[in-house]
Amino acid sequence: MIYFLGFVLFLSFFGSEVKAMERVDSKTLEIIDGTTLNSRELEDLLNSNKEFTVELSDQQVAEQYAKIKGVTIQEAYSKLAEYNKLDTFSPKAESCSWFGTNTEIPIFGKTYRPLLQVYVQICSSGGTPKYINTNQAPLLQEFVANPISFSGTIKVELHNGHFLFLINGNFYNSTSTTHTGTIGVGNIFTASYSVASSSSFYASLTTGLTKRDVLGY
Repeated sequence: MIYFLGFVLFLSFFGSEVKAMERVDSKTLEIIDGTTLNSRELEDLLNSNKEFTVELSDQQVAEQYAKIKGVTIQEAYSKLAEYNKLDTFSPKAESCSWFGTNTEIPIFGKTYRPLLQVYVQICSSGGTPKYINTNQAPLLQEFVANPISFSGTIKVELHNGHFLFLINGNFYNSTSTTHTGTIGVGNIFTASYSVASSSSFYASLTTGLTKRDVLGY
């Protein structure tokens, strides 16, 4: 009888955890039109530590890419042009542009929550976002985690209305992060990161495969 009650309590606890995770994953359905924001308003939004999905112009994407990657704006535009040339999958009647997503990631035992930023290409018809281009690698899939730095892998699996992510790695204090490469197979893209120094450990992070809603399906 004791074992049975213990099992029931375990199932009840496990079920509540799953529901909580579903609530976290399914929020942020609204898409913000970032193309109407001036540079200050956009900067405030991106630094707000809130979860959102925002449509960006090519100029805004290039500026954010340059800032996050620490490259010149010219290098950012070159990278963007590179990605646009690779897009041979979307129908020509549709318009495809970049959307940025911010997602807070909890770390067990820590109050600080780093932001996972994933920039996906979304194709629209008649001005309405229709689907994520699953053949196009995310322009960005990395942490904004000042003052800590991430070492490990961020796997993103693209679907038409959402993406799944899987994170495995460690955070460190007083160092810097380097993107060491991204491998893509089909609609799955895995980015790897290393740190300059691992002497000041902050925390470990391993997530399950987690859904991040983008277009509501």
